[in-house]
Amino acid sequence: MRTAAFLLAALPMLAQAAPAAFTVDPTHTAVYFAASHFDRTTVRGRFGKIDGRISYDTATGLGGIDFTIDTASLDTGNRSLDGVLRSSQFLDAAQYPYARLRADRFIVENGKLVAVEGEFTLHDVTQPLRLEADRFSCGDTVLMGIRRYVCGGDFHATLSRSAFGISRFLPDVGDTVTLQISVEASPAR
Repeated sequence: MRTAAFLLAALPMLAQAAPAAFTVDPTHTAVYFAASHFDRTTVRGRFGKIDGRISYDTATGLGGIDFTIDTASLDTGNRSLDGVLRSSQFLDAAQYPYARLRADRFIVENGKLVAVEGEFTLHDVTQPLRLEADRFSCGDTVLMGIRRYVCGGDFHATLSRSAFGISRFLPDVGDTVTLQISVEASPAR
């Protein structure tokens, strides 16, 4: 009887601990990349088409992410370079149209999200990836009189492109790729 009473009393707390589901806002979400070019300059670009889901509990810091990145949405501002990077020499967007980022470990220190750990899949190769949180918060926003609750932030990580089988032009084109991820998400409907 006591156990049943305890479980009934704990139900509201358990319900609060369940992470809320969020859908990524594609107009406020992008993945930026940078890599060294002949150790003299840096090639930069972005992936503009990201589909994603986030689950997050602001009280416990528990959650997960699942992002799909359209590799053909790469844009450096240079059409010729975009074509090379989308080709089989690098991303091979025709054969591997998507990269995927999945994580289920949110690292919270002193009530603040500091990192997300999971895995990144590119070229059908999956490697561990840790995203460092530059900032992250959740709260109400008001835009043109419309109030909505959003979570968002900026994250960064580095990866080795050769670890995913992308080794063309090494070492002239750097092996280390820096990722910057900006994300905003609203409660899923």
